[in-house]
Amino acid sequence: MKLSNYCFSFALVCVTCASVFAAPGSLDKKATDRVATLTKVWGLMKYYHSEAAAGSINWDSVFVAYVPKVVAAKDQKEFAQLMDKFYTEVPAPKLAATFNLPKADTIRAVFSAKEISGYHVSLGLKRQLQELYERHLPVKSKFITDKYKEYTLDYVLFQENPMAETAYPDKATRLLALARYWNTINFFYPHKLTIGKSWESILQHYIPVFADAPNKLAYHQAILRLNKELKDSHTFVNSPAINAMWGPNPYFFVKYIEGKFVITKLQSDSLAKAEDIRVGDVIESINGKPVRQRANELHPFLAGSNEAATNRDIANYLLNVDSDASVTLEIGRGGKRFTRKISRYPYQELMKLSDKPQEQYQPWKEVEEGIFWVDFAEIKDPVKLNDLFEDLERAKTVIMDLRKYPDFKVYQQTLPTLLANSFFASTTTNAIVNYPGYFTQSKSMFERTDTSKLVPYNGRMVVLVDEYTQSLGESFACMLAQRPNTIIMGSQTAGTTGNITWLPLPGGANVAFTGVGERGVNHTFEQRKGVRIDKMVKPTVASIAAGKDIVIEAAVAEARKETTAKATVKNR
Repeated sequence: MKLSNYCFSFALVCVTCASVFAAPGSLDKKATDRVATLTKVWGLMKYYHSEAAAGSINWDSVFVAYVPKVVAAKDQKEFAQLMDKFYTEVPAPKLAATFNLPKADTIRAVFSAKEISGYHVSLGLKRQLQELYERHLPVKSKFITDKYKEYTLDYVLFQENPMAETAYPDKATRLLALARYWNTINFFYPHKLTIGKSWESILQHYIPVFADAPNKLAYHQAILRLNKELKDSHTFVNSPAINAMWGPNPYFFVKYIEGKFVITKLQSDSLAKAEDIRVGDVIESINGKPVRQRANELHPFLAGSNEAATNRDIANYLLNVDSDASVTLEIGRGGKRFTRKISRYPYQELMKLSDKPQEQYQPWKEVEEGIFWVDFAEIKDPVKLNDLFEDLERAKTVIMDLRKYPDFKVYQQTLPTLLANSFFASTTTNAIVNYPGYFTQSKSMFERTDTSKLVPYNGRMVVLVDEYTQSLGESFACMLAQRPNTIIMGSQTAGTTGNITWLPLPGGANVAFTGVGERGVNHTFEQRKGVRIDKMVKPTVASIAAGKDIVIEAAVAEARKETTAKATVKNR
């Protein structure tokens, strides 16, 4: 069949069924099941059918054209015939002579022929799809690659049409966005099997959500909700509609502590004094609404690998409630409640408001004799590492604070100075771009090669972590956990590491998720659980109000134990 006729037939589909599909009202269960089947067959062919994968057909347009047709099918027989035609109208695929899927001890699959057997299509089409899958002959795909310029990536790069002409696409195109996302995760997400829900059930749930989204914001919020299903702190949605959803910012920072939202840091002392806001104040209500109600409203939109990370993000967005320049808070302080009207500012303006003393910040200090605290993320220039490690020659214990995101170059140069030997650090899971649904698992080795000439530190270490320790910070903590005489102290980390990847969706949205799986040796890191904690220490509302960092205090106390023990042994 000629390609031009093929495309013409799909154009006719749109014309004959547009009025049926455009009718208002939710898709019923039967229509939802059919769109789900179309989504799965379309996705399998997108990656495994040589003609679709190579891009000789506008595969997005094929899906958009077929959606109203499958919805309008009068019965299962007509639907099955339609799906047979969906497959056979495409030029025949190039297939391997025999079974051609990866098989090895290091191969892990998140998709199999068993899933195809569950498709609601004819037996003949199931056999054709299983043959397409099992005799796959890879071709250069239009949609996926692991190449960027001269580099080979350790994750899949998605080359999709962003279809950004309109932020609120029509119903069929909104379902295309769902189909594109669902199949991407179905074949390329390393943590798909541990989401905690059936990925099939998630598809069924979101088909009516995407189809019935009544406006631009509802559509983009549907993408946010869908992305949250991964339970991945690396999931982001970047779109003008979502960015516009958040209002101005307060001049202070809020954290979730002991089940409460607490003001922990001021960006402007003068504004705080004028509006009587203090560190340690507990937010009880926002514009007359209980704070827990506001948190519950945010929860469906803010993704975290665990509740600690989700509550972190809720605290960050808690007061971005609307576009007004101020918000009314009820705060708790010293057992009493007060009402305060506080100012809010756009981000760029807020950055200019800080009236903190502009003093030179030293990101490390000797807190007691032989005990050094290092605020690692505040070391922005690798050149400063020379001074740091010269000072650490006097250290008996180093408190390495990883409760902020570190600089990558500083991290790279620091590792061989703190780690004396090469070792097996983690198991890495990478997607095989030519065989969607398959991953390689390999041992990731830390190979110690030190050319920095920094003075090594091999002494005792206490590593501080919390929900703000994420990704590179978690990888660093996981590596340091392999050192002798090192403990990890603090609270649950964000629970995600490994390179992220981005997927463009219709309407100008870009979504991110973890593209490479990582699992630390000896459970030093696990996705969603985070870094293994040796000693749990959390801040309290009282400690914040008193201006104390009890996590650092606990680390210093731990360091003193070791120092005292060594002194006792020496005196004997």
